[in-house]
Amino acid sequence: MENKKIFFSKRGSGYILGKKPMYFIILLICLTISFILFNFAIMKEISSTTVIPDNLEMTILVNRFLNSPDCLAYQDNETGRTYSGVIDLEKFNNKTLEKCYSTEDGNLKAFKLTLESSTLDIPPKDDSNMKRNFILTPNWEAERYTQTPQYVLIYYKENFYRGKLLITVQK
Repeated sequence: MENKKIFFSKRGSGYILGKKPMYFIILLICLTISFILFNFAIMKEISSTTVIPDNLEMTILVNRFLNSPDCLAYQDNETGRTYSGVIDLEKFNNKTLEKCYSTEDGNLKAFKLTLESSTLDIPPKDDSNMKRNFILTPNWEAERYTQTPQYVLIYYKENFYRGKLLITVQK
């Protein structure tokens, strides 16, 4: 009979210790669910930041074309400063592109760079008398491709003009 005194109150109103285990079980279930959801949210955030984007290689190569003085970027002769995002129209030819982006390995992507400007009449390039405003890498085969525009400035004869560079990448 002494054990009954632990579980019942003096007034006979019910269990004193009997309600607490049920409370702790419900609390444990709620905490477990919230811990699992919190863990899932953190893991999803971590995995999304460590994934390498699909177009990373293309972005790096395009930045190389636009920012490197060995490629198409304008470099001031007096200061030696290279202006990123500014294309020197004198460098916009296939010879410069081949020097900048060597395609000797057959696994490299092929590029076609088309320069458009509404304020500048782009002069003909290379040996042709035709007005050519695009350059190609030697491995270009015009099959499936994707095209993205990039707004740039064009340097030509001491002046800057607004333009758009259409970057076409062969898949």
